[in-house]
Amino acid sequence: MIKKREEKRVPFRKLIICKCGDEMHPGFTQDVSQHGIGIQTNQRPEIKRRVRIALAVASDSIFLDGEVRWAHEYTGALEAKPHELGIYIPRPPAEYLRLVADCCDRSQPRPSPAYEQLK
Repeated sequence: MIKKREEKRVPFRKLIICKCGDEMHPGFTQDVSQHGIGIQTNQRPEIKRRVRIALAVASDSIFLDGEVRWAHEYTGALEAKPHELGIYIPRPPAEYLRLVADCCDRSQPRPSPAYEQLK
């Protein structure tokens, strides 16, 4: 049986660089969670392969060391589409956890203002 994901994913789209061994490839984030990040890239690292992600945020970068947990590749007419990778981040840095918390705050639905009767 597949274990249900414990941490909520939050949509987040930013430029990244994914380094696997000696190869570096650009890509984009899809979503973030406290111990994971979903990315799209043309790179094809194997499952359980160690990667380093450089995530561009404002005028700085956050560096994440992780492991590829899953990969989705396309075939046929969609073969040129970037690969989707799920990266597990065992020890996320504090600035990454703040980013995830900020994304969660922004993704929460805002309550609609209560309308008062005109007097």
